[in-house]
Parts: sequence; structure tokens; C-alpha cells
Amino acid sequence: MPKIDPKPSTTRESLIKTGLMLFGNAGFDATSTRQIAQAAGTNISAISYHFGGKEGLRTACAEYVSDLVMTTVISNLPPVKELSAADASAVLENILSGLTNLLLLEPQAKDLTQFMLREVTQSTELLDVIYPKFFEPAHKSICELWAQATGQDADSSEVILTLFSVVGQVVYFRIGQEIVRRRMGWENIGPNEVQAIQTIIRTNLHATLDVARKGLMQ
Repeated sequence: MPKIDPKPSTTRESLIKTGLMLFGNAGFDATSTRQIAQAAGTNISAISYHFGGKEGLRTACAEYVSDLVMTTVISNLPPVKELSAADASAVLENILSGLTNLLLLEPQAKDLTQFMLREVTQSTELLDVIYPKFFEPAHKSICELWAQATGQDADSSEVILTLFSVVGQVVYFRIGQEIVRRRMGWENIGPNEVQAIQTIIRTNLHATLDVARKGLMQ
């Protein structure tokens, strides 16, 4: 699973991580280049130098998050057609576990999630850039794994929607983690709590896989 270094090593990285935090908290329009530069401990000209301006920084932030997700989903993914149904199921399980770790245990996960939620719901222009480059190939990869695990058509509406649902439960545990924590009576959500969540996600995954396989046999 990719690791996020909490201590930026370069000015460019510092600006991206600051942009994620400020754009996610206040929104793109409400965040000034002066605020970004001050929070990153650099000068305004560095934003133009590295990104060409605030809009370029916004795109770089989106690509940074998308690259982390892509690395989690398809990093070292073996050729799908060479996998058995059981192996494809195991890879899907590992992907969901990796995403859960990324969204719940990484220190910068809150900033990543808030930024992407804002951009996906508010910025059509940016989504037009990152969707074909990142989200579509990542989703297609897990649909192909699902098809290998079940025998269903990877391009069918049923499979596409099913995988949105399967991945969506992981995203919910990030968005609704405070509700989950309170309902469970947990002091915080750490490795032990994440392990409990992963057990449920894994159970749901295999139950849904079983239903899909039985549907083909009927």
C-alpha cells in the first residue's frame, strides 16, 4: 500500500499538501494564493513556478490523490486473464483492504477525502481531466477482476454498478467515520478498529461475489 510522507521534502510537495488541506476545507474559490504560500512556508511566486498558478496547483492536487488511489488499486496487478476465480477474488479483497487502510489510517486521509469530494461534486472541468486518466482505468481494472472472479461481463451495467457499490462502502467508512466511531463506542479508529471494518467489508465482498456467481448458474 502507498505511504504518504507527512513531512514534505520539497517546496512542490509542500504546496500540493497545503493545497489539499486548504482547498478541501474552504474550497478553491475561497482559498487565496497568499494563504497557500503562507501555510506552505514559501512565497507566492513558487506557485507560479511549479504549477503556473492556482488552477495548476488544483490539478496537481487532484493528480496526487488520484495517483495514490491508482497505486492502491492496480500497483503490481498481475495479468487478470491469468488469474483463477479464487485468485481474482483474493486480489479484490486486497484492493479493498488497501483502500480502507489508505482512507482510515493515513495521517493525510482527511485532507485527501475532503478535497476529492469537493472537486468531484463541484468541478466538472477538473473531473474531465482526471476521470479518463485515473478513475476510469482504475474502475475498469476492478471490473475486470470481478468478471474473472464471477464469469460476468466486465462491461455490463450490472458489474459497473456493483463495483461502485462495493467500493462505496469503503468510502462511507471514511466519510462517516465519526458516526461509526460513536455508534460502536470506540475511542478512535486505529488499526484494531480498521481490522474489524475490513472483516465486514471482506464478508460483504464474498457474499456479493457468491450472489453474482449463482446468478450465472440459474
